[in-house]
Amino acid sequence: MTRLKFLCATLLTIGALLGAGCTHDGRAAPAAADVRYAVLGPNDQPLRSDFNRDRGDVRLLFLVDPVCPVCLRGLADMGDDLLAKLPANARVKVYVVYEPVIGGKAKDIAGAAALLKSTSSRAYWNPTGDFGRQMSHVLGYWNGSRWVYAWDTWLIYGPGATWNAGSPPAPDYLMDQLGGLSRSKFPYLDARVFADKVKVMLSDIDQEGASR
Repeated sequence: MTRLKFLCATLLTIGALLGAGCTHDGRAAPAAADVRYAVLGPNDQPLRSDFNRDRGDVRLLFLVDPVCPVCLRGLADMGDDLLAKLPANARVKVYVVYEPVIGGKAKDIAGAAALLKSTSSRAYWNPTGDFGRQMSHVLGYWNGSRWVYAWDTWLIYGPGATWNAGSPPAPDYLMDQLGGLSRSKFPYLDARVFADKVKVMLSDIDQEGASR
């Protein structure tokens, strides 16, 4: 499939998902108008405080542009293959940082967020793009000649991760949909594989709780 055909197919799929307005099991998807977001300020607040407050849970951090077709396909897959299949009481927190990489704007966040089909995810807007540059170094997105900007990136943090002063901690696992990175070090996003990693972490939390 050519890149143009792929992008067109992605946009058509996303349009169908938004138009359907429900999850795969019939539950109503969150209305786009209901999605709220926080603007990232100095010291990456309020994301940093939210992340540390949720210590003890599995935390997922997604970095996307709200109009990027491939990013949107990733959000939709995360909604279908992971979030919609988790029990209501699953100890998972989701943070989505939206970045204006290819022209996305704050007004586009609501439509993108609806693809996750989750009312519990938190949205953040990074208008300066500084967070993606910071995460590029945290993740080691060096392709041998330059730093690759961190977006279309999907991160998992275990329950013990803490965000101390300075940059965010390195994740326990990551996937991306970027070009120019080593696939042996940075696996390409497969939402089902990603979901399996999350489920293993959740199982570990349950086992630790049962042993106490």
